[in-house]
Amino acid sequence: MNRSKPLAYAIAFVLSGACANFAAANPAAGSPYFTDAQSSHVEDATSKGIGTVNMIACIMSAMRPDQLVNQGNYIALVDESKCDTNARSDTSQSGGSGSGAQSEYMTAIVNSSRTTNSDPMLAKIWINQSEGGENMTIFVRTSATSAPTANNPYGVFRLDFCGHPDALSTPTCMMQGFLDAQAGSLSFYQEEGNDGGGPSTTALQLTSVGTGTGSGKLSRMENHGGSPSTETFAFAYDQNHFLRDNQCFSRDASDPATGLSVWRYGLYDATTGNRVIRNSGFPIEYASGGKTYHGYLGYWGLQLPADAGSIASGATVNKVEYSNGNAPTSTPFTVVKSDGKLTRYTRQSTTLDKLDKIKLNTFVGNNASSFFSGAQPNTQYELYWDNTAGNFKATAQVNCGGNGCQSQTLQTEQPVAASYFINQGGLQGWSQALGGEVFVKLGGIVGTIQSTSVIVNYRVQDIVYPADMPATLFCVNNCPTAATMSNYFAEGSSAQSPFTNATANNFGATAPGNVVTYVSDATAAVLKDTTAAAVTFTNGAALQARPQFMNGVRTGRLFTSLAVAECSTGSGTYCDYKVNEADVYYQWETGANNWNQFAAVKDSSNNVVHFDAPLQVNYTVPAGGQYGQYAGKTIVLQYGGFGDLWGIPGQCVSRLTNQPSSCDNEDARYVPEFVIPVSDTAGVVSNGSTNYLVKWLDREIRFASKSLSACGSLAVPSNVTLPTSAGVQNPADAASSNYIGAKPVVTSAPRVIHGDVKY
Repeated sequence: MNRSKPLAYAIAFVLSGACANFAAANPAAGSPYFTDAQSSHVEDATSKGIGTVNMIACIMSAMRPDQLVNQGNYIALVDESKCDTNARSDTSQSGGSGSGAQSEYMTAIVNSSRTTNSDPMLAKIWINQSEGGENMTIFVRTSATSAPTANNPYGVFRLDFCGHPDALSTPTCMMQGFLDAQAGSLSFYQEEGNDGGGPSTTALQLTSVGTGTGSGKLSRMENHGGSPSTETFAFAYDQNHFLRDNQCFSRDASDPATGLSVWRYGLYDATTGNRVIRNSGFPIEYASGGKTYHGYLGYWGLQLPADAGSIASGATVNKVEYSNGNAPTSTPFTVVKSDGKLTRYTRQSTTLDKLDKIKLNTFVGNNASSFFSGAQPNTQYELYWDNTAGNFKATAQVNCGGNGCQSQTLQTEQPVAASYFINQGGLQGWSQALGGEVFVKLGGIVGTIQSTSVIVNYRVQDIVYPADMPATLFCVNNCPTAATMSNYFAEGSSAQSPFTNATANNFGATAPGNVVTYVSDATAAVLKDTTAAAVTFTNGAALQARPQFMNGVRTGRLFTSLAVAECSTGSGTYCDYKVNEADVYYQWETGANNWNQFAAVKDSSNNVVHFDAPLQVNYTVPAGGQYGQYAGKTIVLQYGGFGDLWGIPGQCVSRLTNQPSSCDNEDARYVPEFVIPVSDTAGVVSNGSTNYLVKWLDREIRFASKSLSACGSLAVPSNVTLPTSAGVQNPADAASSNYIGAKPVVTSAPRVIHGDVKY
């Protein structure tokens, strides 16, 4: 694919499953490695305003109404996290080791019909959704007359939607709009919310002449507390360039300055070309209050629709099993659930020279002045090891708040002497490129650093099932109890942290009396403190009120023997950094999210069903400028199942210029820094002696910026009429000609799971 398409045409390509060329590989040409479809879409400043268009296209494709025409009502599960670009960016930046696999399934009832081959295909869709804690059904009506063609890149279709609160009997919409494609034009309008001063709206009008030229206008108005702000873009494009207001971009995807990022990859057997399948979970049904809910149980926890309420240990769910396209069967299982989760970290090792230019995040305590001049105490910094200079270089300050963590690039990279970390035993940090927790062992080193002999420990992680929980665990750094969490999260509390006072951010020697001891209750799959209280906290509102803990509370490193943490033999004191030398340590987390909690099931023999942990693979980044500072380095990736390969380091780019940007810039967004190519040499990852082939599945393109003169005779339109609310047709309103009817009751198992037709 040498030339990227205009945004709406890229959307059409998502729906049509357009495929790009890639290098030859050993597997047979008919294997999934060659036949699995790839899709590309353009990301631009306009994308922020019409992200819903891309999301609608992705969701519609994932329901596969084109494959189940005239087959009646059926249930489709759609992984919202795979369709929401904002969620993908947040996940990529979050730093959670397992965050790349957090699926969020929506349940939809779909009815796709066509009277004759000359009639439009009509899809009626009811999607369960929760907005601000309020359950609603999104009513969607789509009528598709013709597919995209070279002369009509949008096809001919009309899509209307309304988010209707389930508690209301009137056809009121929390959000509503339409997407209307006709010959050579596409109109989009959406309005949502009402924040005292009126709804927020997005309006888009596109016009094209074939696939080569076109123009359009976008207007986006947001309301915050009744204070509206409006953003408007006009644009035009031809075969070679894209002009947005007074900025010119190249449409050539092969331009070296074009930005490319991939959000989904497949992993394939290097010999057969078949997909690498992980036993990561299965669909379930749960009956409660006279209703049957459809969800998913997997390695990362339990997913059910918001209106299903909470589910407790001992409840019954049915595993839905599919076989060779036949109708599914169901098998009952008993839920095992806990409000917390224990993770085990098993040591792997490399040397410091292998970390040359690989970024780490580390926390700097009160002695920040010797980190570098001007460094702030009790702050997280991003840095890397510079093998040539023989020291670390701090590149950014990481600030966390209610909207997550943002990296503020330092004006000048600051050198940090390795000796700074010696008294702490070494550098304790986190690296996306190494799969998570990292410890650079620097304690006791005197004189010049010999990076080839400095040991770096990183960790493979897996969730601990109840039967494998150690009977006793000890903690000296960031150790919560039931009482300290309750006190900290109480409304109006002046407590400084949810941890015991002696262990909060404690990196020094700890007296025996300050060591926190936990005991495991394997039956309840929970840790308990010395008062026998469960170390859990699940009040979502209280957690949100403390932004640094909005994603849950995690302990420091937990260990099974005090001897492994003794600061020095016979000292009788205990140091957190010493735990890094243990082959295994643990961490406990608790919170309101499903990924903070343990969930599994027992079969009829009372055995807990185990799921596969993500497969950890190594990738040696090829040489080349497009790989930046990671060229030639070996990084660690995790594969959680088809489409879920994560761990590629990221960077921030400006949505206005498409160029790299400081992450604290208002217009910045976080993206993977490079793309793994589809190649039997440069696109290979390994786990031990086993090699796998990688293929990108979902790619974004960011146009390369050019001088304004390069856009030649292109001119942005000045007389575009944008769609308005007058064009809205409410499919939830019985008085509307587009009414799709009340949501049907469907009791059969889901037929589609995010694009995969099961039967």
